[in-house]
Amino acid sequence: MSPIIELNDWAVGYIDEPIVRGINLALVPGTITTLLGGNGAGKSTLLKSIFGIGKRFAGSILFEGADITGTTPAQRLKQGISLVPQGRCTFSAMTVAENLLMGGYTLSRPEREAAIQRLVERFPMLKSKWNVPAGNLSGGQQQITEIAIALMLKPRVLLLDEPTLGLSPLMMREIFETVQAIAKGGVTVIIAEQNALGALQFSDRAIVLEMGTLAVDGPARDVLADPRVRIAYLGEEAA
Repeated sequence: MSPIIELNDWAVGYIDEPIVRGINLALVPGTITTLLGGNGAGKSTLLKSIFGIGKRFAGSILFEGADITGTTPAQRLKQGISLVPQGRCTFSAMTVAENLLMGGYTLSRPEREAAIQRLVERFPMLKSKWNVPAGNLSGGQQQITEIAIALMLKPRVLLLDEPTLGLSPLMMREIFETVQAIAKGGVTVIIAEQNALGALQFSDRAIVLEMGTLAVDGPARDVLADPRVRIAYLGEEAA
């Protein structure tokens, strides 16, 4: 199967030097890839760079075989790449309905209505909270709403930055199951996550970043069994 996203010698940052460098990745459609790493390892920077945010220092990025290195976030969104940034990013004073309308602002009215219907069927919570301000939702409900907003345009690549941050274990599992269902629908998901154990159990592939470089890359089950990963991210003690 041909890759949907390819990074070649990718180096990105923000001002005068790269934070992430020398990254080579090829991700196939319908898979979940988890990015692991400590604070400052470059997880968020790498995710945002795939969406077109940040300064490129070297390398190229291909989407479905086409070079999109010089394109803007707006262009990448239109092409089929969506980003849910870290933190609660809904318009808190606006209702769930209004947030979804904002997510589909580039669609025609019939397309927008069809997208909303599709997402309400997938996430019944949206309907039950339809006229509730997003800021009044629980953390998990806000995260589901943010994912729904990102899905309004039917992305083929979904980038999620710390989607389970601050959530209860039960809601964490619901978010991971939601991500798994999205991937089964053919969407490629790349998720930066501190909850290593939870994410790896639901992922196909895992990548560990250390100081902005790729330290470990492989099937999620193999990375989960890696002693280095278990010591660094799962709290196990060295033998």
